[in-house]
Amino acid sequence: MLVGTAQAAELLGISTTRVRLLLKQGRIKGAYKIGRFWVIPLFDGMPVISKGRRGPKAKWCGVRSVLF
Repeated sequence: MLVGTAQAAELLGISTTRVRLLLKQGRIKGAYKIGRFWVIPLFDGMPVISKGRRGPKAKWCGVRSVLF
């Protein structure tokens, strides 16, 4: 079965804006675009979202040498 962004958002319990962001990042499995509309396949009744990865390591986390 295939659904759009509004139906996927309702199933997942998140906003349509968040669904569009996940689609833009390529994190929803099997989703594709037809014209200007996204088509999202359902696996066992739910869209499958891959886990995100953390952002880059903060620059302040590095080891600093202390000069005394």
